[in-house]
Amino acid sequence: MQRFQGKFVKGSEPASVYWQRRAIVAGAASALILVVVFGLKALGGPDGDESADRDGAEPQEWVAPSVSSTLKRPQTSPTQTAAPSAEPTSPAVPECAADEMTLQIVAAFDEVRSGTEVPVSVLVASAAEGTCTADLGEVAVELAAGSDVVYSTAHCVTAESKPVELAEGAGQTVEFTLDGLASEPGCEGDRRRLPAGGYELRARLGSAVSQPAALGLT
Repeated sequence: MQRFQGKFVKGSEPASVYWQRRAIVAGAASALILVVVFGLKALGGPDGDESADRDGAEPQEWVAPSVSSTLKRPQTSPTQTAAPSAEPTSPAVPECAADEMTLQIVAAFDEVRSGTEVPVSVLVASAAEGTCTADLGEVAVELAAGSDVVYSTAHCVTAESKPVELAEGAGQTVEFTLDGLASEPGCEGDRRRLPAGGYELRARLGSAVSQPAALGLT
């Protein structure tokens, strides 16, 4: 023992003093370590407890929220489907009355050779208050000798409907060509040249009739 102490302890003081000092240093170091350890536990203690509490808590079953448990929602009124609005319809335009119609006939010639074609214009006008309709396809041109109708555009031609709207005082013109040959209703009989003489041209639309225009055949 003396040999071991003499090997590691140096100085003029007794060896027991050196051992005492070393014991004090070692004890101080141990005390410091304990302080540090307990300090760390004190700092981390609450988190650890809470973590332990969380880990040890039993899991809760998820329940879908009901309508009554949810937050208040904005009130909305039910959507109302608007009923389709009826499209406005234009009132029907009345037919022109015969006594409110004005017909005027004009021939390109006053006198022609029998059998010669004659261009004829007929003006159809309305004297009605407001707009009315007239079927220009129903206009016919007649050639008469006294009270006998010897020719009519309605005898041999099928009329095609041509309705038009006529405003008050307005009119439209219809063009014809007379062939100068006699005709009968339904285009029956022979189409022959009319004998020379004086004739009257008239325009007719239903019961409306124009003033006559003279036409001489030679």
